[in-house]
Amino acid sequence: MSAISNITLRQIEAFLAVAQERKFAAAAERLHVSAPYLSQTIKQLERALGYTLLTRTTRSVELTPAGGVFTGLAERALADLERAIQAARTIARPPRANLRLGYTIGAGLDIVPTLLRTFAAEYPDCQVQTEEYDFSEPSGGLRDHHVQAAVVRPPIGLAGLLTVDLAREARVACLPEGHDLANRESVSVADLLPEPIIAAPPSLGPWRDYWILTEYRSTPAPVVAEAATFETELHLVASGHGISVTAMAAARYYSRPGVVFVRIHDLEPCRVALAWWPEDTASVADLVTVATRISSIPQDPPSASTSPAS
Repeated sequence: MSAISNITLRQIEAFLAVAQERKFAAAAERLHVSAPYLSQTIKQLERALGYTLLTRTTRSVELTPAGGVFTGLAERALADLERAIQAARTIARPPRANLRLGYTIGAGLDIVPTLLRTFAAEYPDCQVQTEEYDFSEPSGGLRDHHVQAAVVRPPIGLAGLLTVDLAREARVACLPEGHDLANRESVSVADLLPEPIIAAPPSLGPWRDYWILTEYRSTPAPVVAEAATFETELHLVASGHGISVTAMAAARYYSRPGVVFVRIHDLEPCRVALAWWPEDTASVADLVTVATRISSIPQDPPSASTSPAS
């Protein structure tokens, strides 16, 4: 029979606690047991080994020569056992699949970096692969299922998506310097309707119409140019080709000479949302949890987009 067959891990831990503390009372407090129980456990270990590990007096506890050797080797064995347990746990744990997160240009400029940093800190074994989409694909890759989740600016017109709102921002008019409206504190939709306007490229869904204010018009918008990125849009505005409508974030992150941003006071704020298909809920659940916690607005349960304007 093996020499260790009658020895338990509990007995070794009890002995090492006393060997390290050199007091039964301190060791018992550390292990949350009584001193008599601890003494009895170590005696059981000594009987199983066949030799004495400790010499006990009323005032002190000392290691025997055998106890000193046993202490060092037992500590090393426990450390090796802990490493073995951790290694096995890592192998046994189902690998967390990488997440593919899309985002549209300018969507969540404040939110996305915080979302990614927080998620990486809390779920370090899950890698998030991000992909930026320009204004020609406002769904951020969700339409063709290229990503599992996306940070977007609704409306994108995909029925059935689940969404969690992350932020709301005022909509602003982007005007060339020297424009008649550029010196105002705010403008109205009516002020902007006659103006030649820069539009996003045509895409499926209501996104382009949302940003050129189609719902407020009785005639087609006077689109004079199309831009797939903020850089192109602002270049066209600064060059005097027309105006555009964008989110307040653009004023913070894309401000530059030749362009002025003026708040549109009678438009509802635009939204930034994390969106995903219902069938991907399990794989994005942790990301949704983090997104909901860092959101700047109160959250209802994830909502399903059911209409083209959602």
